[in-house]
Amino acid sequence: MASFYARVARDVDTFVRVESVEEEICELYSTYYATDSGSSRLERVDPTAQEIEVEIAGGARTVALTIAQNPHLNGERGQTGAVVWNSSVVMGEFLARQSVRGWDLAGVTAVELGAGCGVVGLAVHQLGARRVVLTDQARMMRLLARNAAANGPGAHPARGGGGGGGGGGGRRGMPERELLVTEFGWGHPPEDPRVLAHPVDVVIVSDCVYHEDVAPLLVASLVDVCRSRSDGVPVVALVGQELRSDLVHHVFVEHLVRHFVLFRVPVHPSVDPRYALYAMWLRTPAPC
Repeated sequence: MASFYARVARDVDTFVRVESVEEEICELYSTYYATDSGSSRLERVDPTAQEIEVEIAGGARTVALTIAQNPHLNGERGQTGAVVWNSSVVMGEFLARQSVRGWDLAGVTAVELGAGCGVVGLAVHQLGARRVVLTDQARMMRLLARNAAANGPGAHPARGGGGGGGGGGGRRGMPERELLVTEFGWGHPPEDPRVLAHPVDVVIVSDCVYHEDVAPLLVASLVDVCRSRSDGVPVVALVGQELRSDLVHHVFVEHLVRHFVLFRVPVHPSVDPRYALYAMWLRTPAPC
């Protein structure tokens, strides 16, 4: 079976190569400021509720998730991950669509950085990934673990064909599937050896950069994960970001292009004016 990198790289002609930071920011935010009035932002979830039902549609199966939130924790200084953000649903739906268009997630190992409530990683798990590691700060562990327990294998089978694994084990003849929750502080390699215990195929980040100081730390951790494979297969990083501040976005992209071959991936005409999804891999020779 082709690597996840090979599956994504087949579509590279449909992506927008990002080499100039200034051109990227100008293109994104000239459209954003011309079309976004504040009332036309992405509206997919309710960040004030203690618990929400999230459906990830668009693929061969609809993933149903029951997600606990903590709006009070989200009000603490520097804390943004205790509620679900619209971009998580956007990325989940994109991956669901792509899972039947060549980006098959079956059998992959995925690591999510800044998982928050866990929506994207849990969707990836239910869409067939063999191993998913959800990571965030220490204060997010209780909420993230609760959502992983509620939406793990067999809890909410994907509807419309197939389904998730059962009870953490694989079907007869199939490898066991894993869903792990652990801490990962950005800016240095993960302390928990389980994060990189198996070769990573894809690392996922959804809407984690709200301040320019966060950008270099997150990018450093992206680089650490992407360098962790020793077999020569590139690790794909998928990073989604709702458009808010051109200054913060500029700093983030500036750090990304230093280390990665960077592409912007069109998602959907209704979403693209307010959201950017990037696919990338390290600037090293890659096998075909």
